[in-house]
Amino acid sequence: MLKTLPFNAIRTLESVVRLRGFGRAADELNISQSAVSQHIKRLEEWLGHQLLIRQNPKVIPTENGTRLANAARSGFGMVETICDSLRDTKISANKGLLVAAPPGFAFVWLLPRLLDFNDRHPGIQISLSTDPKSLDPTLSEADVIIAYSTGGFPNLHSEKLMGERMYPVCSPRLAQDIKTPEDLANHTTLQDGQVATEHLSNWEFWATELGIKLPVPQGTQSFGQANMVIRAAINASDAAIGRCPSVMDAIEAEQLVRPFQQTAESQFSYWFVCAHSSAKSKFTQIRI
Repeated sequence: MLKTLPFNAIRTLESVVRLRGFGRAADELNISQSAVSQHIKRLEEWLGHQLLIRQNPKVIPTENGTRLANAARSGFGMVETICDSLRDTKISANKGLLVAAPPGFAFVWLLPRLLDFNDRHPGIQISLSTDPKSLDPTLSEADVIIAYSTGGFPNLHSEKLMGERMYPVCSPRLAQDIKTPEDLANHTTLQDGQVATEHLSNWEFWATELGIKLPVPQGTQSFGQANMVIRAAINASDAAIGRCPSVMDAIEAEQLVRPFQQTAESQFSYWFVCAHSSAKSKFTQIRI
């Protein structure tokens, strides 16, 4: 997934939808209108869906175009804010900037967006750490921590980046057999082992929040990180609790689907955490 997502084309779509035109998007991205058109055409061919309706001089996004543009705006807005804020710290370019993030979130969600940001801003050196010590504000040497938490960071500056939603996900093939939660009795369920033991953000939490009685599954399989759970759900005939934003790219790529739509709001969110001395008053509002 990381190697095949057409990030430049997705960024172009976001610009066209937000600015409502090919010409304005071309000016913002510093490319020709022809290049904008080619990006959109290739993205539509790659996805197999029409994303824009051309009605000169207007451009109207389809429902799928709006969904993808909104997802891109959320992702790029978050990375842009992080990097702009880091740049404001005036840390030496030779030292670079270190961002710490939880392993699953870092690999599945943050890394591809940082790679895209690097393509657009090659002069900003950003390193990414998932070491447990780097996630501990009392021990971390990171310039910024993306914390998965309920909040509360004494003596530190913190900004809520995005909340977390939870819902079952599975492969498109498995979705043909799973129509209701009761159908899970005939299948193995995947568990995020670390989250299940520490935060209870698993099948039980989802069911309890929604008042759903879960059947006893055929079996359970546990993995230590969110990215492992997502990969297992894509490749295996098993269902998992998807935690958005971590599963959003797999759903957009149609590698995963939601067999039923009940959604629970997690008690945890992702937070931007840094020292007060590094925080600037021009932090922009995060778009999620």
